[in-house]
Amino acid sequence: MTDKSVIYLVDGSGYIFRAFYAVRPLTTSKGVPTNAVTGFARMIGKLMREEDPQYLGIAFDGPEKTFRHEIYSEYKANREAPPEDLVPQFGLIRELVAAMDVPVLIKEGYEADDVIATLARKGEEAGHEVVIVTGDKDLMQLVTPMVSLYDPMHDRRIGADQVMEKFGVPPGLVADAQALAGDSSDNIPGVPKVGLKSAAKLISTFGDIEAVIAGVQTIAKPKAYERSVMEHADNARLSKRLTVLDTHVAVDLDLKELTHREADPAKLGDFLRKVEAFSLLREFALHGEPPPLTLQPAVDAIKPVAQPLTIDRSTYRTILNFFDLEVEIDAARHAKGVSFDLETTSIDATRAEIVGMSMCVAGRPAVYVPVAHRYLGMPAQLPLEEVLRRLRPLLEDAAICKFGQNLKYDYIVLSRAGVTLRSICDDAMVAAHVLDPSRASFSLDTLAREFLGHQTIRYSDVTGTGKNKISFDEVTVDDATAYAGEDADVALRLCEHLRTQVKDAELDSLYRELELPLVPVLAKMESAGILVDVDHLRRLSREFTERLSAIEKRARDMIGEPINLASPKQLARLFFEKLKYPVVKRTPTGYSTDQEVLEILAQDHELPGVVLEHRLLAKLKSTYLDSLPKMVNPHTGRVHTSFNQTGTATGRLSSSDPNLQNIPIRGEDGRRIREAFIAKKGCQLVAADYSQIELRIMAHLSRDEAFVAAFKQGQDIHERTAREVLTDGDLPTPDQRRQAKAINFGILYGLSEFGLGRQLGISRSEAGSYIARYFGRYPSIREFLDQTIEEGRARGYVTTVSGRRRFLPDLRSKNRTVRQAAERVAMNTPIQGSAADLIKMAMLRVSAALDKRRLAARLLLQVHDELVLEVPDHERDEVVALVKDEMGGVMALAVPLLVDVGCGSNWATAH
Repeated sequence: MTDKSVIYLVDGSGYIFRAFYAVRPLTTSKGVPTNAVTGFARMIGKLMREEDPQYLGIAFDGPEKTFRHEIYSEYKANREAPPEDLVPQFGLIRELVAAMDVPVLIKEGYEADDVIATLARKGEEAGHEVVIVTGDKDLMQLVTPMVSLYDPMHDRRIGADQVMEKFGVPPGLVADAQALAGDSSDNIPGVPKVGLKSAAKLISTFGDIEAVIAGVQTIAKPKAYERSVMEHADNARLSKRLTVLDTHVAVDLDLKELTHREADPAKLGDFLRKVEAFSLLREFALHGEPPPLTLQPAVDAIKPVAQPLTIDRSTYRTILNFFDLEVEIDAARHAKGVSFDLETTSIDATRAEIVGMSMCVAGRPAVYVPVAHRYLGMPAQLPLEEVLRRLRPLLEDAAICKFGQNLKYDYIVLSRAGVTLRSICDDAMVAAHVLDPSRASFSLDTLAREFLGHQTIRYSDVTGTGKNKISFDEVTVDDATAYAGEDADVALRLCEHLRTQVKDAELDSLYRELELPLVPVLAKMESAGILVDVDHLRRLSREFTERLSAIEKRARDMIGEPINLASPKQLARLFFEKLKYPVVKRTPTGYSTDQEVLEILAQDHELPGVVLEHRLLAKLKSTYLDSLPKMVNPHTGRVHTSFNQTGTATGRLSSSDPNLQNIPIRGEDGRRIREAFIAKKGCQLVAADYSQIELRIMAHLSRDEAFVAAFKQGQDIHERTAREVLTDGDLPTPDQRRQAKAINFGILYGLSEFGLGRQLGISRSEAGSYIARYFGRYPSIREFLDQTIEEGRARGYVTTVSGRRRFLPDLRSKNRTVRQAAERVAMNTPIQGSAADLIKMAMLRVSAALDKRRLAARLLLQVHDELVLEVPDHERDEVVALVKDEMGGVMALAVPLLVDVGCGSNWATAH
């Protein structure tokens, strides 16, 4: 917390736009957009919580044109109109600010920046420190020893050093630098050929604008940008008048008016309920049940506890003797349940060492058992081996429920210590994901704040950050007890709270029969890891380096000059300024050269295709060939990916460190990378994947007679679609089959006429005729997709075959673009999400069957619709048959489930 005498001036107009783009689209049940309101409220709330200002005001631009328009009629002329969904939020944000009782600062004919500049000057002259709350670089010209900038959205503070780093000039000359360089967003002309770097060089040599204009006249052999200053001196002077902020606006600094007042809870609460921002009610500690709605945004469909959680951390106890430990063990046995959490030296469970463990039994204070803290003056701790020996019977007892947060991590760490965690009855993180898989965060801190109204001690609060950060074993035992004890305590309360909500939402079966049993299966897979041929990767890396050099030379020969193909700025300049390619998309900083743009340009130009080739190869090299050898665990000799159960909104598993989902399935490069994943001696890798699983699920869900018949008869579905849509019954060519495949999957993913046309390289009208013929041949698919959208619009969510929900409030957005994007998600989620459910069911069945037969084979990987196992040679035939049976019989669908199984010494040959 800073000194309360500081004056805080908020750049309200700037933050409205930043909040709009920073928060995903949100709407009320009536379709009123609220994402900017939500983002703005969170920014102000964070400012109030963390800075506790005594003086606070929010400046907004007035609706009228300003004096700058009188100076230069083209000022901001190239700015587009505000987004359609932002316009109705301007008034709502004014209502929000009024409800929060924060003074509004507006002056007719001036921008918010000028009002802030004037009040900052007056505040400084009166001896006050001033903090300007903004992310706008234009306000950096106001920085002085008494005036600084603070951006709460990025937790960044800006003083003179940061301004110098940004512009290369001190704050007092920022307006001069901006005037020379110009600003396309505000349509400030500047001086051609002068950028910020050359502007800083000129100013450092000569001084302000007038000194620069005079100084360049004295240069014997001026460079191009120096000559440009001579030729465009009037532009420079005009631009300076536009960029410099007016510090003498007729506004008064009234500290009495700016004195921060607490908001009226009733008034603020009424506004937040009006915009259906129930999560903000929790964040502002304004509790109250949301009104019954036909449709609610996902996060608001989940209720907080009636009152904020009150925790007395002083009741937590440190266990330093075995008598007290046995008391807690007995209490857990008597209660038939315990919340458990480990504190370790690493977030990598396959390498982490145990520092301590916390436990919490319902109705009792949490306890912490330190075993490996190391610092001067620490108390005598119990030996880890003996603590685990005494805890093992409790942790392995299937009759004792275990509760926690992300228990997969604890399972892996404990298994390395010889303990198997059994009977995971609730995991708060998994439960929260089942309730709403679209949540931005599933951390304990976030869940506690949103569901229990409680702010937990953060990890950084006890370890510090940056260069002063310490490892957890250096944290004092007292601090560790408060932190770790709270983790176990809060996790237990969250489990109790979310358990009821899961049941009330009729998601208990999904939670208890699929997601919770998957936790130990994933933990075993991560623990097992997979062997990697490091020498093979290094050989490939050298080869890819040579190929990248050859591509770079080819590009150089094509354009006649060297270029860094990895530089978006150089590519943008080349494509859109020199080669005059059509501009496809812009970003706030200029022209976009992202994947989508390059693919569009590559249809008509050769060079963008070369860049795409270079990007793919460079990404494969850096992501796998160069990174995988560094990820090999020195103790196991294997790579241990992490399977993220809460990583996607569809329910699919994702993987990280390394991410194995992105290795190309098709193509020679992907195959050669997969060759590096090998079986240990005496074993083979068995790879089993579902054939065309998503199309089969679409057939099942739509019950389209022709589609179902094709799969039942074992027909090639892409060939059949080609005959139905493209060839009028004739045998299709390979290219026509490829087009049919794109149509099948395009329909599945809600691809538009434009998108399909671009993918196939045909006109939009031709793509539209293909889609129309497709639905003419498969009418039940059209009906199913339309029905899915309408049901999703009515209920607020769509579901998978297992009942998993994905909330889509944007289905009722008034913004056509936002609404259509949500409709595409609505069409795809039941299909892709159901495929995710099936592969998870398959993992459970295969794992259980292996255990039942006591086979040594083990699951290693799950990637997309594929399972990879490591199987002893003598078990191969039995395991191949087992996997086919278990995966094929996982669920009765309207069409057969086809499973392809292969074996080999490496992942590539197993296909």
